[in-house]
Amino acid sequence: MRRSHLSRRRLLGIGATAGAAGLGSALPTTPAVAAEHGMAAARTRRRHAIRIATFNIHHGAGPDDVLDLEHTAEVIAATDADVVAVQEVDRHFRDRSDWKDQAGELARMLAMRVVFGANIDLDPLEPGQPRRQYGCAILTQGAILSWRNTWLPKYPTSEQRGLLEAVVQIHGTRLRVATTHMQHTDDAEWQEQADAIVDLLAGSPEPVFLTGDTNAVPEFPGMTTFTSRFTDVWAAVGIGEGLTTSHWRFDYIFTPPNADIRHAWLICTDASDHLPLVADVVLPETR
Repeated sequence: MRRSHLSRRRLLGIGATAGAAGLGSALPTTPAVAAEHGMAAARTRRRHAIRIATFNIHHGAGPDDVLDLEHTAEVIAATDADVVAVQEVDRHFRDRSDWKDQAGELARMLAMRVVFGANIDLDPLEPGQPRRQYGCAILTQGAILSWRNTWLPKYPTSEQRGLLEAVVQIHGTRLRVATTHMQHTDDAEWQEQADAIVDLLAGSPEPVFLTGDTNAVPEFPGMTTFTSRFTDVWAAVGIGEGLTTSHWRFDYIFTPPNADIRHAWLICTDASDHLPLVADVVLPETR
């Protein structure tokens, strides 16, 4: 089975799932029990649990391409996550985002710390202006101890992709949180990127949480590159199909294999063409 190469710009609604309190107008199709499960998780933070989220924000625009970064921030705030990985983030990139530093703006609105990894890095249009950048960011309520952004293998005509990593301290525990937005047109290139990601994360002294938009469905054979090393939170405890776009499950949180995944749910929203995925996880040393 190959990954879908169809357009990812689809209206949320029919086929979207939500396992938490609904925000916006997307229509959940999972059973009511899934919504109840997610709302309970959103209200209840287990002792020692780390709450982590991933969200492809579509440069702060909904499926209608109308820019509303404040709405994006509201949705992120609703996750109440300790760490949030976000993809498709503009930084002085284009007029579609009013030339704003979206990573910095989200950090300011949410009162969180942030690191940004530029995967597209262009000269400014005018001398003295900031560089035009596009990539991923990691927002956290904890301390950021170190970080790096590494460009992934790229074929000549493809968009540059990267892996952003941050070592953060949450509730006294050090974690390595990594996020990526992988390529979507060539399976061989995708596999090279996946292999590079696991090589970069191998040997980490901190527990690794890999997040992001893989542009691959769970059945894609290459996904075993990740699932043989990490635990997919939705496969472990999610209810329903877990679709993060209107037709596909492209967005993932992978945890260390010995982690205790207490809850995983989606937030139903029209803030992007993807839904945020949230999980509560307890690591063995903090139980």
